[in-house]
Amino acid sequence: MFLVRRVCKVERKDVWAVAKLLRLICNAYENDNRRNSAMIYITGAGTPAQDMSVCAEWTQETIEANRSPNVPAVVKKANLEMIPLLKSYEIEFHEVATDEKIAERT
Repeated sequence: MFLVRRVCKVERKDVWAVAKLLRLICNAYENDNRRNSAMIYITGAGTPAQDMSVCAEWTQETIEANRSPNVPAVVKKANLEMIPLLKSYEIEFHEVATDEKIAERT
């Protein structure tokens, strides 16, 4: 299992607009049963943080390339709206240390 996190660095004025667009993007993949439910969260707006960011985080069993023909139209549209609002857009992949994996590898 993997934890995937998209991190969008933004200006304060764009925080909620980016959160809305990330929610639309995540919903499109969830509705297609392509990934588990995502949590959208904001850092720096009402909490202490070095930078303002909006993140989407979810788990999935495997990591595979998401080829362009498979990207839902709503995701393409939302990305076009979101990209101009971002200072940076990164993706992180983390392997989840499940009890089973720990037992196998120790």
